[in-house]
Amino acid sequence: MFIRKKIIKGHEYWYLVENTWENKTSKQKVIRYLGKRGSFDMAKVVQEIEKNKKSKVDTQ
Repeated sequence: MFIRKKIIKGHEYWYLVENTWENKTSKQKVIRYLGKRGSFDMAKVVQEIEKNKKSKVDTQ
């Protein structure tokens, strides 16, 4: 998982994104919209990443 920044009409928007494989090609799946620059708490983003990691380990 990683954080992606998009600039749309001069404004920064941030997303939590994960790569997945479908039909032998890589696709990017948006896990969560984080908000505009400075409007999200990085500690909560880290918690979200850890929660996703744990759920994937539990299902395997």
